[in-house]
Amino acid sequence: MSTGASSIFWQLSRPRSAADRQRARRMAFGVAGSGALLLGALAILTLRVGTASSYTCDDSGCYTDLGVNGPPDGGLAPYVVESGLRGGTAIGAVLLVVPFVLLALQALRTGTAARERRLAALSLAGATRRDLRRLAFLEGTRAAVIGALAAGPLYLLLWLVLGPALPIGSKMLPQPEWPILVGWLVMVAAAFPLGGLVAAQAARPAAVSPLGLTRRQQRPLTSAHAVAPVVSAGLIAIFLWRSSFMHQLGVGGAAAATVALAISSGPWVILFTGWLAARRRGLVTSMAGRRLMADVRTPGRVVGVMLAVGISYGIIATLVVDVTGPDAHDQKFYLVGMAGAAVAVAVAAVVATFSLVVGATEQVLDNARATAILVALAASPAFVSKIVRRQMLLAAVPATVLGAVLGWLVFGVLVVGSEDEGVGPKLAVALPAAMAAAALSATVGALVAALAVRPTIRSSSGPENLRTP
Repeated sequence: MSTGASSIFWQLSRPRSAADRQRARRMAFGVAGSGALLLGALAILTLRVGTASSYTCDDSGCYTDLGVNGPPDGGLAPYVVESGLRGGTAIGAVLLVVPFVLLALQALRTGTAARERRLAALSLAGATRRDLRRLAFLEGTRAAVIGALAAGPLYLLLWLVLGPALPIGSKMLPQPEWPILVGWLVMVAAAFPLGGLVAAQAARPAAVSPLGLTRRQQRPLTSAHAVAPVVSAGLIAIFLWRSSFMHQLGVGGAAAATVALAISSGPWVILFTGWLAARRRGLVTSMAGRRLMADVRTPGRVVGVMLAVGISYGIIATLVVDVTGPDAHDQKFYLVGMAGAAVAVAVAAVVATFSLVVGATEQVLDNARATAILVALAASPAFVSKIVRRQMLLAAVPATVLGAVLGWLVFGVLVVGSEDEGVGPKLAVALPAAMAAAALSATVGALVAALAVRPTIRSSSGPENLRTP
């Protein structure tokens, strides 16, 4: 294709509307957050062998003096330095990538209806399907490359917070070295094809329907959505039943099956929560429930992550009970590590809940006329914002709390409880603590997400939207 045509495509791919700019910013932020965490995992995995830490051992056992004693050359925490712990810490950093990836993928749906109408208009003007997909490819590439470029400075900020800012013996990230630079350059290079391919895939409905039929009917849940949770629950039961014979493999299999159950149950949790809320007498709760039932797949993907977040809270609570038993030693080492894990899970909860902004924004934009009619009939934009806020709370909080109960049940009563019969009272206290932490983090994320939707609600409440088709 000629240089002039390429220049035209590049100009057309630039974000022009508010929805396009919002989508590009959120996708870039998701890519940048994912990249920074991946660089952190790379820094941990490429740490020089033999680096000292504050983890010392003697005849009575191994102990940690976090923030008190440590070598002057780094003072890294044992979770990063010790060979038996380094891999788990790196895996934890990689798992934190999931909410940021979800945010980037969900961001592609912001303003999708208007975007599809624009692509359909270009198709009527003579653009081919290949042209439309190339345009979408350039849009995704631009946002992904910007995010990948921002991942480097964001990692340096993360290193300042988790490195020099922490006391000796508790630093989580080593000084940046050449593997980080190489990894960053590889990430930027990979962003070119990957970001464009994902965006081009998201543009397929508009490319397939060039006559402007952009209103997409919601796809119902299939039999696969019904079978997956049942199979996951069966695998949990099997692994736990055979855990006494399979040992760590049984517990690991139960953990993997629990995560699979959380992800596959997301749409059903949304459907059930929306059904219960729609039956309530309160107008705000009832309308919020019906909005949830209108599209269960989009928030269902987020709820799957929120269930996994809640499971993490339940596991952390039960492990705290396990390591504070009478036979436990070096409790500071375990408790500090679990506190760090709890903070990381809280961040994941806020980021994952913020992904609900995408679905709510798309819903408001697609129903701008209904929102304008509601406001014209004496309702206020603040009332609509209240409905959307209740919708996000219903989507995030029950799922996270349910996940905390599931994590406590599987890894508390059936695992820790089977090893020590005297932990019953402690486990009883751990459950409400896990539920409270899960509810608090999900509530904060939902409230922050609701604030981000308010500008869209105000713009959709104007009288000019009464003529919107």
